[in-house]
Amino acid sequence: MKLSTPALLASLLLTAGGANAAALTVTFDNPIFGYFSGAASDTVRVSYPGHTEVSVMAGRFSGTASQLEGVGPSIFIDSVGKLFMYCYDLYENIDGGQVVRYAINFNGPAQRTLDFLGAVNYVLNGDSNDWTDPYAWARPLTGLQGAAVQLGIWESLYETRDKWNLASGDFSVRINDLERETKDWVQKFFDAIPLADSLDKRYVMTFEAPGAQDMITADPPASVPEPASLALLATGLAGLGLGRRRRAA
Repeated sequence: MKLSTPALLASLLLTAGGANAAALTVTFDNPIFGYFSGAASDTVRVSYPGHTEVSVMAGRFSGTASQLEGVGPSIFIDSVGKLFMYCYDLYENIDGGQVVRYAINFNGPAQRTLDFLGAVNYVLNGDSNDWTDPYAWARPLTGLQGAAVQLGIWESLYETRDKWNLASGDFSVRINDLERETKDWVQKFFDAIPLADSLDKRYVMTFEAPGAQDMITADPPASVPEPASLALLATGLAGLGLGRRRRAA
């Protein structure tokens, strides 16, 4: 079958688009809240659209990454063997030791989430918008600080009103369930939202999969490699040009 030049271009673009898909396999640690001494998470009852007083464990997850597709190891702030994440989907479950194949979305976070993570960075960088560590939100110093970050992420995701309050609204928490340290950190982060710069979405990515909780994690923007498919497309276009020149000769 003979293809016209426009058809060949369309075919190359479709090939490039398919090759651009990014994915990875995450193996969650067991226990899933790793790398903390002392309390690693906070157990709390939460309510969100369609669900009331569900008991959950809030904290920062840890795991490892493998079988990278369309991306390289440089997209992680630490390494493939040391992956830190938060839950970005309360409608599914995840367990320690679970293995999940995720699609990577570099445009996944909601703006409210970026606002909240900017406030976390503001607080953890000495109440300043001059962030020496733009990934501080992914590197809490204690498990309960990580629990506070997780609760704020859920508030940013499920609360539809322009407010930040865990006690009421579309997303709410049984406040008395929380450890004092968790409550204190949540309040500090919420108080900083009017003062803080939003986190640029280039510093964040989400992992998405049916049947498992979606995750949100940090992403060094300068380290995202150019997709190999772009080189493929360029090669194809160059080949088309060469063929046309030869026919003209």
